Amino acid sequence: MAETIFANAYTETIEIINQLSQEDYAKIPISYIEYLEKNKNANYSFKYDTSKTFNEQNILKETKSILFYLFEKFGATDIQKEKIQNFKNDYYKKIEQEKRLKYNPDDILKRNENNQINEIKTESTVVSLVPKEKESLLKRILNKIKGIFK
Repeated sequence: MAETIFANAYTETIEIINQLSQEDYAKIPISYIEYLEKNKNANYSFKYDTSKTFNEQNILKETKSILFYLFEKFGATDIQKEKIQNFKNDYYKKIEQEKRLKYNPDDILKRNENNQINEIKTESTVVSLVPKEKESLLKRILNKIKGIFK
């Protein structure tokens, strides 16, 4: 299933990069283009409609990811790369903050400490409920005699 989706995405990517200017197309290494050509789905047909904007096209999200990677790696200027990196950093910080709110480590530690305290209390209660082994009559008599001499 995933292989088919990526094969379709490669087909779409090839069709879209074929619409690029010669200058932009030349920035993409031939090895990447050959990889896309080799792994594309030959049975999948996709036509890029030049009358529509990029956002209006019906494109797979995997295709968008591949195109973004190609742009970031080979087409972006240094300023654009810096902006992309800042955007990614902000995005990851936002995700981490959401995780922190959802799975607050301080609360989890408090819960774990409370659970450990409850377990210790439970264990001590269980230990106190265990009956002692009955000593034999001879041992009890010997212990009494020892107690007298102490």
